[in-house]
Amino acid sequence: MGNRLLVGESKVPRTTAVAVVAAALVSTAGTGVALGQPAITIEIEEPVLLPGESTTLTMFAGYGRGDYAVAGLITDLVTSVGSQGWSDADIVQPMDGPGTTPGMPSGTGYDGIIAGQLNFPGGAGIYADPTNPIAFWQATYTAPADVPSPFEVDLSTMTTRYEVFTASGSSSSESRLDELIEGAGTITVIPAPASFAVLALGVACVRRRR
Repeated sequence: MGNRLLVGESKVPRTTAVAVVAAALVSTAGTGVALGQPAITIEIEEPVLLPGESTTLTMFAGYGRGDYAVAGLITDLVTSVGSQGWSDADIVQPMDGPGTTPGMPSGTGYDGIIAGQLNFPGGAGIYADPTNPIAFWQATYTAPADVPSPFEVDLSTMTTRYEVFTASGSSSSESRLDELIEGAGTITVIPAPASFAVLALGVACVRRRR
């Protein structure tokens, strides 16, 4: 790799609404991949949202045993809503080295995310951060203001370059793309609690008529 890769009042509280949906929907805040394997993981600060609420998504890059640090990567974040609702995309330090970019919003998500850091030991005295996994990309997702029924925002990564520094004393890097576990996650968006109160009332009326 070159060095340039671098939610008014409601009788149904929010907690009840979330619990009701959680019983039927599974939300993934991250893949939970163990260390020892090159992997991208997706961490979602709040994986269940009400209309108009926001959450922060952070992507991390990890490396396997025997390597020193993540050097850099090129990946796309693929989402089932494209880039709709997403904002404030940025590369996280120190993975914001020369030539990096948070990518471009598109109909499928964010394309061409480039993150990376330098490792110039010796006279330059620049050493890569060996944190494992290390955060490299962050963005905000805001749920629509009108949510008539629950839906999920599916997330995944598609990576075309993934390299690591093999030693603290060397600026050379090696590809780990063939061993990489791609990132995945889900954000669940549910109607406002008032909607659940209306739904519960409707179900109760049907039961009384029976």
